[in-house]
Amino acid sequence: MAEFSIDKVCQAIQVFNQGQVEQADSFLRSFSQSNEAWGICIQILQSNPDPSLVFQLLRILQSKILYDFSTSNLIIHQFHSLPPKCSKSIRIASKSYFTTAYKIKNQLEYNVYLCSSIYTCTPTHSKPNRYQIIAQILDYSQNNSPHQKFLFDVLETLPEELTENKKIIIDDEKRKLIAQDIKNKQMLDILTYLQTQWNAVPDDSIKYHILRSYKKWLEFMKSSITEEEAIQFMQLSCQTTLFKGTLDSINNEELQSKAVEAICTFVGIIPKTICEQPQLEPQVLQVLFDEMYKTFPKCKKALDEEASEEIHNLVKLYSKAGKKFIHKILLNAQLEPFIQTLLWVFCHDNSFTESDILTDFWIKMIKTIRIMNDLQLQNKFSLTFEQLINGCVQKSKVNKILLAEYGISPQIKDEFEQQLDTRSQMKEIMEELVTIIQPNLIIQHLGGILKTENFPQMSENGWITFEACMNLISGIIKQIILKNDQVGVQYLMEIIKLYLDVYQQQPLASNNFIMKSVFKTISQGCAQLISSNELLPSLFNFITIGIHHQVSSVQKKATKAFQLICQQNQNFVLLHLNQFLDLIFKLQSVSNYDNLIKGVANAICSSQETMQNYYLKLCSIFAQNLVQLQQQIEELLVKSVGSDTLEDKIKQFSKNISSLAFVNSQIPANESNEYLTVRVLIVNVYQQLWPMLKFGMERIAIFEHGVAEKIVRYTKHTFRKTFNQFSVELLTQVFQSFLNVYRQVPITACIYVAEVSATVFYKYPEYRNLLSEAFENLCNITFQHLPQLSSFEENPDLTEDLFGMLVRYGRYTPVLLLQSSALQTILQLTLMAIGLEHVGAAKVFYSWLEVTFLMLKPQDEAFKVQIPQEYKDKFQQIITPFIPQFTSKLFEALRKGPTDEEVEDYIEDCIVALSKLSFIEYHKLLSQVLEEGPQNILTQSEKKTWIENNQDVEKQQQFLRLYTRRCIQNALRG
Repeated sequence: MAEFSIDKVCQAIQVFNQGQVEQADSFLRSFSQSNEAWGICIQILQSNPDPSLVFQLLRILQSKILYDFSTSNLIIHQFHSLPPKCSKSIRIASKSYFTTAYKIKNQLEYNVYLCSSIYTCTPTHSKPNRYQIIAQILDYSQNNSPHQKFLFDVLETLPEELTENKKIIIDDEKRKLIAQDIKNKQMLDILTYLQTQWNAVPDDSIKYHILRSYKKWLEFMKSSITEEEAIQFMQLSCQTTLFKGTLDSINNEELQSKAVEAICTFVGIIPKTICEQPQLEPQVLQVLFDEMYKTFPKCKKALDEEASEEIHNLVKLYSKAGKKFIHKILLNAQLEPFIQTLLWVFCHDNSFTESDILTDFWIKMIKTIRIMNDLQLQNKFSLTFEQLINGCVQKSKVNKILLAEYGISPQIKDEFEQQLDTRSQMKEIMEELVTIIQPNLIIQHLGGILKTENFPQMSENGWITFEACMNLISGIIKQIILKNDQVGVQYLMEIIKLYLDVYQQQPLASNNFIMKSVFKTISQGCAQLISSNELLPSLFNFITIGIHHQVSSVQKKATKAFQLICQQNQNFVLLHLNQFLDLIFKLQSVSNYDNLIKGVANAICSSQETMQNYYLKLCSIFAQNLVQLQQQIEELLVKSVGSDTLEDKIKQFSKNISSLAFVNSQIPANESNEYLTVRVLIVNVYQQLWPMLKFGMERIAIFEHGVAEKIVRYTKHTFRKTFNQFSVELLTQVFQSFLNVYRQVPITACIYVAEVSATVFYKYPEYRNLLSEAFENLCNITFQHLPQLSSFEENPDLTEDLFGMLVRYGRYTPVLLLQSSALQTILQLTLMAIGLEHVGAAKVFYSWLEVTFLMLKPQDEAFKVQIPQEYKDKFQQIITPFIPQFTSKLFEALRKGPTDEEVEDYIEDCIVALSKLSFIEYHKLLSQVLEEGPQNILTQSEKKTWIENNQDVEKQQQFLRLYTRRCIQNALRG
């Protein structure tokens, strides 16, 4: 055993600091765990050593504290047994640490950490030791130490270290007691002290640190204060409030920012019961509003002069206080100037950058009025709301350059993005406002704004205003529908009709940005309102122009509007179907082409009759395209592999298959006899297209995997809409083609086909042999693609689809899975995969593992069919040797700490499912896991309680969470 002395320790630290880590590390580690560590470190610190020694000494003391906690050799026992002289040495050491700490400011974390560790580990009866640590910091600061800034840093960090630092192993109950101690005995003293320092110190840089500390201690107080204590604090603090006279006198913007943060934190402490009363009591609230009122002229000046930092600071304060005291502001006439000032600030051109903060206030105000449900109050603020709408219009306007260059000049994109957030915020305000005001009143007000612009002969500014109004209208359409506001519908139709009448006559009306906004308004729900036979033809004509538009974003919004209007007006679509089909045939290169398909497909698939009449006609468009594209791609594969032309043709090929998938996705899943003709029709189309789909899989997908995904999507929707009408012969061809491709390239879509087929065909006996054969082949090929553990992480998509298929086969066709010759290999792979880190793959994997255990239970609702007992018995024999390893590895995965909380829940569900298996002795497995694992996670008492209650699901889950949390704490401590 090593002998330790002051000389040897100092010598070892010097060797360590010189870079000879290996020579000194073992000695210093042993020393940090020894009983002599405290005394020797304290003696060296008392001797005012060289700063190079101080850092390592503090690290050793930190390690000693952690070691004593982790080995249950608690410092509490040392304090009980130590004479007063030694306790005094601890306090002297903390003093030594403070006087030397400024020399190594970059090690602040260690210094505060050591201080907080000493604080938290001292026994309850030694409270003076605790208080002296904070008292020393205050004492050194009051003595005008040259290290004041650093000492304020320590003071700022201390509350968080004491109550939140998870590296200190201390239970939550003790943390609460520590917080209570400080709050009861020292909190007001600390804040009063900081107030005194604020008034006494002229140096702005010191004031900055004072404000930071003040804010931190207020946050600490807020986290542990009761309502009664908060009210008492409000009453005491009215004479010593930090902000009294502060805001009006600060000219330094950075200091002003910190003052605002501190005041906002102070506001956060005020109890809800006080905030919801109309009176300005206690007195501190009157002081607060008086101080804010004093800053209104300063805010107005800052807005006029575009002083952005000062604007931000003051608006942030107004919004925070306004939201907190919104009841007082609404009900107390004395505070009406507050709203008027915020409205003036909101409508000012130079408050544009503060829109997000101001939006929060207005939304809070509107929601509060809605909850209060006071019609008289709503009427009282009607003029305010009109001004608010005006402000929203003003802030929704785009500038002339954006209007002119949108979709033409890529340089304006960044500038446009900056305005986009603000426009969204204005829409949020409208979405809230329309919950307390009838939509038609808002549209009427917006219409009044547009009337002043002389709609038929609008100027450039008029069209900018029109676009802003359309942006806001798109935010209230939902409420028009919900409230069935027919007057609002009529107003809206009038605005759209006015626009449709002039957009071709006036150049600015067909501006790219304005057209996009109109389409956006229509696509966000306005389509559901448009059923006017008078309006529909001109509206469809307008949308068709939009679909042909050269700007991609205009195309996208136009095609979305097309889809929604088709959905709402199916008879109109069917009446003009040839025109629409011609549109689909000619416009395959437009953005959001899928929406064109969805729009027409919605109408065609709306009934059995329309399906029989038009489905084949729609699909024939894509079939003709695929025939031509296959021929062109075959020629290019011979002549021009890798060319841009080939790439473009493959994209078109893929898009046409996607279109077929979209069409089938709109068809209702109906297994009744009346729908038989439709199911036959869907299968016949698929069969006719199969040669082209097979070509896509076997000639294109092997190097362009995205094509396989599109074919699989079309196949999935065909399976799900045809049920057992899909012939066994055709399904055999599909499986053979997919398996041929999968043998060459691990395309995950190939597995997904089997997964989907299991969920559709599981209940029909004629498919079982085929499903079983496909399952065997897919498993064997996948085993070759995933030869080792690392393959799971390297191929997360393949891993996810493999275990996804196992989940589906387990739930839908468990007998086929249990009969499989690959079952043993599947269990081996399952064992290897425990501990997967990829979140998506891990969730699916642990779902499979839980299904594995559930299959062994008497019966579970998770399964679509009953599992005969003979299969369960056979499976039990196969899986039993794996159970101990499953248990061990699941607990190991918990100890590692899953990267996602949801994955952690999945693992715990697996352990609970495993514990319910009747043929295992789970309590023995649990005992073995706990004994073989790290011994500093649970106490002996906790282990005993867990093992005794191993069949209680609720207690099992509680202990699993405790186990996981302790493991994470261990990992944090390193």
